[in-house]
Amino acid sequence: MSILKLKIDKRTETGKNENNRLRSSGKIPVNIISNGKSVSGSVDAAELNRVLDSGIRPASLITIEMDGDPSNSQVFIKEIQRFPATNEVRHIDFYRVTPGRKIKAKVGIQTTGLAKGSKSGGQFVHLIHEIKVKSVPEDLKDLLILDVTNLEIGQSIKVSELPVPKSWDILINGDPIVTSVNKTKAILAAERSEKIAEKDKGKGKAPAKAAAKAPAPAAKKK
Repeated sequence: MSILKLKIDKRTETGKNENNRLRSSGKIPVNIISNGKSVSGSVDAAELNRVLDSGIRPASLITIEMDGDPSNSQVFIKEIQRFPATNEVRHIDFYRVTPGRKIKAKVGIQTTGLAKGSKSGGQFVHLIHEIKVKSVPEDLKDLLILDVTNLEIGQSIKVSELPVPKSWDILINGDPIVTSVNKTKAILAAERSEKIAEKDKGKGKAPAKAAAKAPAPAAKKK
Protein backbone atom coordinates (compact mmCIF):
# COMPACT_ATOMS: atom_id res chain seq x y z
CA MET A 1 0.00 0.00 0.00
CA SER A 2 1.46 3.35 -1.00
CA ILE A 3 1.92 6.05 1.66
CA LEU A 4 -0.38 9.03 1.16
CA LYS A 5 -0.14 12.24 3.17
CA LEU A 6 -2.32 15.30 3.64
CA LYS A 7 -1.98 18.41 5.75
CA ILE A 8 -5.24 19.45 7.38
CA ASP A 9 -5.87 22.77 9.11
CA LYS A 10 -8.29 22.81 12.01
CA ARG A 11 -11.16 25.29 11.83
CA THR A 12 -13.60 26.53 14.40
CA GLU A 13 -15.95 28.47 12.14
CA THR A 14 -18.47 26.43 10.20
CA GLY A 15 -21.54 27.02 8.09
CA LYS A 16 -22.38 27.71 4.46
CA ASN A 17 -20.72 31.14 4.28
CA GLU A 18 -17.50 29.89 5.86
CA ASN A 19 -17.40 26.88 3.54
CA ASN A 20 -17.85 29.13 0.49
CA ARG A 21 -15.07 31.38 1.75
CA LEU A 22 -12.75 28.37 2.08
CA ARG A 23 -13.50 27.17 -1.43
CA SER A 24 -12.88 30.61 -2.92
CA SER A 25 -9.45 30.60 -1.24
CA GLY A 26 -8.50 27.23 -2.76
CA LYS A 27 -9.39 25.02 0.21
CA ILE A 28 -11.92 22.23 0.74
CA PRO A 29 -13.90 21.83 3.99
CA VAL A 30 -13.50 18.43 5.65
CA ASN A 31 -14.71 16.55 8.70
CA ILE A 32 -12.65 13.97 10.59
CA ILE A 33 -14.91 11.44 12.30
CA SER A 34 -13.75 9.23 15.19
CA ASN A 35 -15.62 7.47 18.01
CA GLY A 36 -18.84 9.28 17.21
CA LYS A 37 -17.20 12.71 17.30
CA SER A 38 -16.33 15.04 14.43
CA VAL A 39 -13.52 17.59 14.03
CA SER A 40 -13.84 20.27 11.34
CA GLY A 41 -10.91 21.20 9.14
CA SER A 42 -9.82 22.25 5.68
CA VAL A 43 -7.35 20.92 3.13
CA ASP A 44 -5.61 22.52 0.17
CA ALA A 45 -7.65 21.68 -2.94
CA ALA A 46 -4.60 21.06 -5.14
CA GLU A 47 -3.06 18.67 -2.58
CA LEU A 48 -6.36 16.85 -2.18
CA ASN A 49 -6.78 16.42 -5.93
CA ARG A 50 -3.22 15.09 -6.15
CA VAL A 51 -4.10 12.38 -3.65
CA LEU A 52 -7.43 11.59 -5.32
CA ASP A 53 -5.77 11.37 -8.74
CA SER A 54 -3.07 9.00 -7.45
CA GLY A 55 -5.36 6.00 -7.83
CA ILE A 56 -6.68 6.03 -4.28
CA ARG A 57 -9.02 3.18 -3.35
CA PRO A 58 -11.73 2.76 -0.70
CA ALA A 59 -9.29 0.96 1.65
CA SER A 60 -6.37 3.36 1.09
CA LEU A 61 -5.11 4.88 4.34
CA ILE A 62 -3.98 8.52 4.41
CA THR A 63 -1.60 9.92 7.00
CA ILE A 64 -2.76 13.36 8.09
CA GLU A 65 -0.77 16.19 9.64
CA MET A 66 -2.95 18.43 11.75
CA ASP A 67 -2.40 21.01 14.47
CA GLY A 68 -2.72 19.47 17.92
CA ASP A 69 -2.26 15.93 16.54
CA PRO A 70 1.46 15.08 16.82
CA SER A 71 0.83 11.38 16.23
CA ASN A 72 0.07 11.84 12.52
CA SER A 73 -3.16 9.85 12.56
CA GLN A 74 -4.35 7.72 9.69
CA VAL A 75 -7.73 8.13 8.02
CA PHE A 76 -9.60 6.79 5.03
CA ILE A 77 -12.19 8.54 2.93
CA LYS A 78 -15.71 7.85 4.17
CA GLU A 79 -17.64 10.09 1.76
CA ILE A 80 -16.92 12.59 -1.01
CA GLN A 81 -19.47 15.22 -1.96
CA ARG A 82 -19.09 16.83 -5.40
CA PHE A 83 -20.74 19.66 -7.30
CA PRO A 84 -22.97 18.00 -9.95
CA ALA A 85 -22.23 20.56 -12.66
CA THR A 86 -18.42 20.55 -12.39
CA ASN A 87 -17.68 17.30 -10.49
CA GLU A 88 -15.33 19.32 -8.28
CA VAL A 89 -15.01 18.24 -4.66
CA ARG A 90 -17.40 20.10 -2.39
CA HIS A 91 -16.76 18.40 0.95
CA ILE A 92 -15.05 15.28 2.33
CA ASP A 93 -15.64 13.15 5.42
CA PHE A 94 -12.61 11.26 6.70
CA TYR A 95 -12.76 8.40 9.21
CA ARG A 96 -9.89 8.24 11.70
CA VAL A 97 -8.67 4.69 12.42
CA THR A 98 -7.41 3.43 15.78
CA PRO A 99 -4.33 1.14 15.87
CA GLY A 100 -5.29 -2.40 16.83
CA ARG A 101 -9.02 -1.83 16.34
CA LYS A 102 -10.59 -3.57 13.38
CA ILE A 103 -12.36 -1.53 10.74
CA LYS A 104 -14.52 -2.45 7.76
CA ALA A 105 -13.17 -1.65 4.32
CA LYS A 106 -13.63 -2.60 0.68
CA VAL A 107 -10.55 -4.13 -0.93
CA GLY A 108 -10.04 -4.44 -4.68
CA ILE A 109 -8.89 -7.64 -6.42
CA GLN A 110 -6.61 -7.43 -9.44
CA THR A 111 -5.25 -10.37 -11.43
CA THR A 112 -1.80 -10.71 -12.92
CA GLY A 113 -0.35 -13.16 -15.43
CA LEU A 114 -1.85 -15.10 -18.33
CA ALA A 115 -3.62 -18.28 -17.25
CA LYS A 116 -2.32 -21.52 -18.79
CA GLY A 117 -5.90 -22.46 -19.52
CA SER A 118 -6.32 -19.33 -21.63
CA LYS A 119 -3.34 -20.35 -23.73
CA SER A 120 -5.04 -23.72 -24.27
CA GLY A 121 -8.23 -22.11 -25.54
CA GLY A 122 -10.17 -21.73 -22.30
CA GLN A 123 -12.19 -18.65 -21.36
CA PHE A 124 -10.76 -16.65 -18.44
CA VAL A 125 -13.43 -15.12 -16.18
CA HIS A 126 -12.92 -12.61 -13.34
CA LEU A 127 -16.14 -12.60 -11.30
CA ILE A 128 -15.37 -10.76 -8.04
CA HIS A 129 -13.43 -7.48 -8.27
CA GLU A 130 -13.92 -6.30 -4.69
CA ILE A 131 -14.47 -7.83 -1.26
CA LYS A 132 -15.49 -6.33 2.06
CA VAL A 133 -13.18 -7.15 4.96
CA LYS A 134 -12.67 -6.39 8.62
CA SER A 135 -9.06 -5.73 9.54
CA VAL A 136 -6.79 -3.86 11.91
CA PRO A 137 -5.22 -0.82 10.17
CA GLU A 138 -1.75 -2.35 10.45
CA ASP A 139 -2.71 -5.31 8.22
CA LEU A 140 -5.01 -3.48 5.83
CA LYS A 141 -4.28 -3.59 2.10
CA ASP A 142 -6.08 -1.48 -0.46
CA LEU A 143 -5.53 -4.03 -3.26
CA LEU A 144 -5.03 -7.78 -3.58
CA ILE A 145 -2.86 -9.00 -6.46
CA LEU A 146 -3.91 -12.47 -7.58
CA ASP A 147 -1.51 -14.49 -9.76
CA VAL A 148 -3.53 -16.66 -12.17
CA THR A 149 -0.62 -17.96 -14.26
CA ASN A 150 -1.03 -21.62 -13.23
CA LEU A 151 -4.80 -21.74 -13.64
CA GLU A 152 -5.76 -24.55 -16.02
CA ILE A 153 -9.02 -25.14 -17.89
CA GLY A 154 -11.71 -26.17 -15.41
CA GLN A 155 -9.87 -24.71 -12.42
CA SER A 156 -10.92 -21.77 -10.27
CA ILE A 157 -9.82 -19.65 -7.31
CA LYS A 158 -12.34 -19.14 -4.51
CA VAL A 159 -12.51 -16.42 -1.86
CA SER A 160 -11.10 -18.83 0.75
CA GLU A 161 -7.98 -19.24 -1.43
CA LEU A 162 -7.14 -15.53 -1.67
CA PRO A 163 -3.72 -14.48 -0.30
CA VAL A 164 -4.96 -12.40 2.65
CA PRO A 165 -3.49 -11.71 6.12
CA LYS A 166 -4.61 -14.15 8.83
CA SER A 167 -6.12 -11.31 10.87
CA TRP A 168 -8.67 -10.50 8.15
CA ASP A 169 -12.34 -11.35 8.47
CA ILE A 170 -13.83 -11.60 4.99
CA LEU A 171 -17.43 -10.41 5.08
CA ILE A 172 -19.08 -12.49 2.39
CA ASN A 173 -21.68 -15.26 2.25
CA GLY A 174 -20.38 -18.70 1.33
CA ASP A 175 -17.19 -19.27 -0.64
CA PRO A 176 -17.85 -17.90 -4.14
CA ILE A 177 -15.50 -18.19 -7.11
CA VAL A 178 -13.31 -15.16 -7.71
CA THR A 179 -11.82 -16.19 -11.03
CA SER A 180 -11.81 -19.28 -13.24
CA VAL A 181 -10.90 -20.65 -16.65
CA ASN A 182 -14.01 -22.17 -18.22
CA LYS A 183 -14.46 -24.51 -21.13
CA THR A 184 -15.62 -22.73 -24.26
CA LYS A 185 -18.44 -23.97 -26.51
CA ALA A 186 -15.82 -25.17 -28.99
CA ILE A 187 -14.04 -27.24 -26.32
CA LEU A 188 -17.33 -28.70 -25.05
CA ALA A 189 -18.37 -29.57 -28.62
CA ALA A 190 -15.02 -31.25 -29.27
CA GLU A 191 -15.35 -33.28 -26.05
CA ARG A 192 -18.86 -34.40 -27.04
CA SER A 193 -17.65 -35.44 -30.48
CA GLU A 194 -14.77 -37.38 -28.94
CA LYS A 195 -17.10 -39.21 -26.55
CA ILE A 196 -19.47 -40.11 -29.37
CA ALA A 197 -16.55 -41.37 -31.49
CA GLU A 198 -15.27 -43.52 -28.62
CA LYS A 199 -18.75 -44.90 -28.01
CA ASP A 200 -19.22 -45.78 -31.68
CA LYS A 201 -15.78 -47.35 -31.78
CA GLY A 202 -16.63 -49.49 -28.78
CA LYS A 203 -19.85 -50.68 -30.38
CA GLY A 204 -17.94 -51.65 -33.52
CA LYS A 205 -15.55 -53.89 -31.63
CA ALA A 206 -18.23 -55.94 -29.85
CA PRO A 207 -19.56 -57.97 -32.86
CA ALA A 208 -16.02 -58.79 -33.97
CA LYS A 209 -15.18 -60.30 -30.58
CA ALA A 210 -18.43 -62.31 -30.57
CA ALA A 211 -17.70 -63.71 -34.04
CA ALA A 212 -14.24 -64.81 -32.97
CA LYS A 213 -15.66 -66.83 -30.08
CA ALA A 214 -18.39 -68.54 -32.16
CA PRO A 215 -17.67 -72.27 -32.96
CA ALA A 216 -16.71 -73.17 -36.53
CA PRO A 217 -19.53 -74.81 -38.58
CA ALA A 218 -19.36 -78.68 -38.84
CA ALA A 219 -17.98 -80.14 -42.07
CA LYS A 220 -20.53 -81.64 -44.46
CA LYS A 221 -20.50 -85.47 -44.83
CA LYS A 222 -19.69 -86.81 -48.25
